[in-house]
Amino acid sequence: LDHALDVTRSEAEISVYLSDDMDVDDAGEIADALVVEPGVTRVRVVSPEETIDRVEALIGSDFDILEILEGYNPFTASLEVGVAPEEASEVADRVRGMAGVDLVRDNEEVLAPLVSLTAVARWVGLVATGAVGLITLILSSHIVRLGIAARKEEIETLRLLGASEWFVSIPFLLEGALLGFLGTVVCLGAVSLGGPMLHASLKASIPFIPLLPWSELLAIFLPPSLGLGLVAGTLGALSALRSS
Repeated sequence: LDHALDVTRSEAEISVYLSDDMDVDDAGEIADALVVEPGVTRVRVVSPEETIDRVEALIGSDFDILEILEGYNPFTASLEVGVAPEEASEVADRVRGMAGVDLVRDNEEVLAPLVSLTAVARWVGLVATGAVGLITLILSSHIVRLGIAARKEEIETLRLLGASEWFVSIPFLLEGALLGFLGTVVCLGAVSLGGPMLHASLKASIPFIPLLPWSELLAIFLPPSLGLGLVAGTLGALSALRSS
């Protein structure tokens, strides 16, 4: 989801239309001034000829626009300004005050929902990760607590023989870490079996959303998932030891 959002955000832009007396060279000078502005990621000059070509492509090859207009091109040079969605409004306001700028289309109706979607998606991801970690912690804590209760007499014997608290605790800490790690391995194994089919189905259903290849996606999931399982299992064991 992060990848899809980043690709979508990289396409965020505002359109800057210049005055009739501005040619492509003047547009290039404005572009050079804009590209160093905060919040601007790229600037591209669109010539009048390119604009008319786009119009022809949009309405179809059956119409020769220049022939209809008797060789007159009504379009002026314009700029496509890539922006960080969160700063699009501020950039648009600054551009409106520049000499030679006739009109700025800020695409707010598209960029504002994108900013909201980015924030919501990342918060949902954090909450989901936290919930999974908490569940793992609670389960491992419960299992380790049962193990401690089952070996209460052996633990007391070790303490009477002079064993330190760490010596007694280490096996249970290792048990918690192993529970978290193996639980993650089992989960990833299940994901590896059913994931490619789900990934292919999603790719066919929503082809307009850029998805990472499945192998790359799995490689991204592996290290943090295993790390989260290991940490959550160990913390669960520590919780069980402190409450026992």
